[in-house]
Amino acid sequence: MKSRINLSLLALSCVFISSSSFSLENAFAHSNQEHNHHNNQMDHHHQAIDVSSHNFVPAVNIEAIKDNKEGWNLKIVTENFDFAPQEVNQESSINQGHGHLYINGEKITRIYGNWYHISDLPKGENEIKITLNTNLHEDLIYQGTIIGDRTIIINE
Repeated sequence: MKSRINLSLLALSCVFISSSSFSLENAFAHSNQEHNHHNNQMDHHHQAIDVSSHNFVPAVNIEAIKDNKEGWNLKIVTENFDFAPQEVNQESSINQGHGHLYINGEKITRIYGNWYHISDLPKGENEIKITLNTNLHEDLIYQGTIIGDRTIIINE
């Protein structure tokens, strides 16, 4: 587990799944069946693709950086995964697609690149989570866990 403290920021990067190693202490628990997302007052059910037997397992790591003007900038680094917004809703590939951004458990948007700006967060502790998803929105699963990363931002 890594930590970063920056005046009004406490970011804990808790998950980084790589093709060379995997630790349950680095994973946030999810089912490898279907995953419910809450978006626009509707429940969406996403299928899952298990990538445990593949050689090039995707991974993601996020870092929250306080913006000097307002809000927070998320730096999103992927391994064995390319963002492909031009391919959304096309044939799935385990090594390309998009991310899903969740703030405090609520799906906010899709992520199509390596940087994202959050203009405002509620005061206090906020969980920021990004999962990796295929072009057809399937969750990518490694050894029973959705591939993703999360960090905690304390907004003062």
